[in-house]
Amino acid sequence: MVEKVMSMTSAAKLVKDGMMLALGGNALHRSPVAFSRELARQGRRGLAAVGAAPGLATDLLCAAGAVDTVYFGFFGFENEYGLAAGFRKGCQEGRIQAIEGS
Repeated sequence: MVEKVMSMTSAAKLVKDGMMLALGGNALHRSPVAFSRELARQGRRGLAAVGAAPGLATDLLCAAGAVDTVYFGFFGFENEYGLAAGFRKGCQEGRIQAIEGS
């Protein structure tokens, strides 16, 4: 049987620049932040992120400059914290193309 367990570093190496990435979780809940942090640490660029309600993990990638396009329904941190800051700043600076699809 082939071993399916791998390190976070090895898993992140499977994601290449320019890929479309759908991360799990929803807003502030069940978000794979450690994985996104590793992608950012490895210097990924040109990623497209997709999610109904992308969360903290996707916002981290936006803030790190790894994402240039986001397909989403709502991108924020519920009522407590407002819009996702990394995403918002990237859009305002023209680094991220926002494609909303409710």
